[in-house]
Amino acid sequence: MVLGIAGNGVIVGEVLSFIDEIEFEKIYICGREKSKDKLDAMAAKYHLDTVFTDYDEMLKSDVDVVYVGVLNDLHYEYTKRALQAKKHVICEKPVTKSLAEFQELVDLAKANNVMYFEAMSIYHMPAYKQLQQDVKLVGDIKLCVFNYSQMSSRYGKFHSGEMVPAVFDPAHDGGALRDLNVYNISAMVGLFGEPDSVRYDANMEKGVDTSGVLTADYGNFKVLCIGAKDCVAPGPSTIQGVDATICIYPHVNGMTEYDVLFNDADTETKEVSLSDGSHRLYFEFAEFKRIIQEKDFEANEKLLKYSAQVMSIIDKTN
Repeated sequence: MVLGIAGNGVIVGEVLSFIDEIEFEKIYICGREKSKDKLDAMAAKYHLDTVFTDYDEMLKSDVDVVYVGVLNDLHYEYTKRALQAKKHVICEKPVTKSLAEFQELVDLAKANNVMYFEAMSIYHMPAYKQLQQDVKLVGDIKLCVFNYSQMSSRYGKFHSGEMVPAVFDPAHDGGALRDLNVYNISAMVGLFGEPDSVRYDANMEKGVDTSGVLTADYGNFKVLCIGAKDCVAPGPSTIQGVDATICIYPHVNGMTEYDVLFNDADTETKEVSLSDGSHRLYFEFAEFKRIIQEKDFEANEKLLKYSAQVMSIIDKTN
């Protein structure tokens, strides 16, 4: 299986740091002509097979699956072109700007008999998969708080007006909701499904949400999803129920451990730690490759359902 990578930003660098462990037959990388030196350096460092500066040329090659790691506002365009070329696609989060765009791409993938994935790492990490089983230990759920607050290294320059980086640029679909809170929302959906209603209250600066709180109402319990790029919090995230509370350290993105603290003082705390030292993104790429090789359309459909529910929630915040 041949992997083609579109983009050369930070997230692509993370993927390249472990991608040889997935054992693709060949790996290509594609970026703009003005980034040719950077692309060549990445290819040399990670022993990539071919560098492209024309996306369509890469799509005409023997590439089987394309990883779209470009800016958020380009996800739809790059994914659509790859699906039209009958390539499988792994697209970074958030997959599209809207649910309508996402559904269009899902239909296109099905029409071309290829698979389409959102690169949402949470669903594939061992600790989260175990959490999906252990969440029942809390009994009737009452309150949940998922907090992913990470001060952006670019916030200072954005705040001072020195620059407007893509992560804070509405034109590039930037902002805390789509960049960080989407992990919390995805974790929530994977555990509880889509809520009855949502509300998003954001701290706005220069037309973009630099931090915000999404409140999700599930009828008999409530969930808070906090995402921030203008301040920081150490966690943990919590799932509180009548029988126990689960504490996730430090947040759901990249989680490797959590504790189940039982309300009954006689019941011993359940400590879960699942980490083999693998990069947090390793598990999703290994699973995507398996699904494609085994033509496991059922697994692909399950993941697409998660992504559709997340996009539906994001639509409701607009």
